[in-house]
Amino acid sequence: MTREELLQLIDKAADEGQTELDLAGLGLEELPPEIGKCTQLETLLLGKFDEEKRKWVGNKLTEFPDVVLQLTNLKILSLRQNQITSIPEAIGQLSNLTELDLRNNQITVIPEAIGQLSNLTKLNLSENQITVIPEAIGQLSNLTKLNLSENQITVIPEAIGQLSNLTWLGLWNNQITVIPEAIGQLSNLTVLHLSNNQITVIPEAIGQLSNLTLLSLSDNQITVIPEAIGQLSNLTELYLNNNQITVIPEAIGQLSNLTGLHLYNNQITVIPEAIGQLSNLTKLDLENNKIEKIPECLETLPKLEKLDLRRNPLPISPEVLGPVNLSEDPGTPATIFNYLRQLRSGEVLPLNEAKVLLVGQGSVGKTCYIRLT
Repeated sequence: MTREELLQLIDKAADEGQTELDLAGLGLEELPPEIGKCTQLETLLLGKFDEEKRKWVGNKLTEFPDVVLQLTNLKILSLRQNQITSIPEAIGQLSNLTELDLRNNQITVIPEAIGQLSNLTKLNLSENQITVIPEAIGQLSNLTKLNLSENQITVIPEAIGQLSNLTWLGLWNNQITVIPEAIGQLSNLTVLHLSNNQITVIPEAIGQLSNLTLLSLSDNQITVIPEAIGQLSNLTELYLNNNQITVIPEAIGQLSNLTGLHLYNNQITVIPEAIGQLSNLTKLDLENNKIEKIPECLETLPKLEKLDLRRNPLPISPEVLGPVNLSEDPGTPATIFNYLRQLRSGEVLPLNEAKVLLVGQGSVGKTCYIRLT
């Protein structure tokens, strides 16, 4: 788009009193000062999802455009998918903002002034280079959704506990090592994403999140699932795959609304009887652990549709559990349970495998011997 065409678009918006202006995907390197005339604007899009192209499109802005700060009636501002490196302190002037999207830029610092945006309900700063969450974040008392995923954050500040209206918190793909006790103050939280960090311990405070429906702690360094997990009575999805967990606690049986339990790639040796209490469970992923026995309690799960037990040292023919390729669906629960019943009745024998290495000189008949045996 030429500058003349852009100015015509801006003039039209100003003359007609438009409240929304879409300038996403135009390849803009700067925003003309003339946009300051559009004082009635409530929504300004400089980055968005293009439905026709089926992808996110932004612009080529390298600086937060100062002229935007004149648009004090703005409620929604998207600068997603640009090359912006910093957020000005003057951002606090946009006191009517309810949604601010700066995802996929080059931002390194969240200014303290962010705390002045008291009407903000959604803040997206994912896919940047942010290292620190400022204490000022705690001033955003109306915030319901906060996405800080895919940054370089190492610490979750205690101030996070002040966000009493928060329902969705995304912090995956960072360098976080500790979940603070303050997380337990987020009583309205329904979704918590903390996968792919450096977390070693799940605090007891997690049990205070009684409204949580999804908890993702996959790809961390967790060794123990605390008993407090059983207090999450509204949880429907629990992701703890790719950790160092050895034991599934009995408390897991208290999660009566759980539909998906993902524990693959851990060090688990035993499936507890308490799993049989999860009457709403549809997916149980336990592949690549150290499980040697399948308890009968799994057969009592009325809604189970997917049971993945591949890559465990089980005395079961591998083809019963499903294809070797884990990207393919595992064997059906019905097939697995039928095999187990036959095993218990003696109709089939348990699989006993051993690896034998035959050594010796080449061309002396080892291959022929193997074929004969």
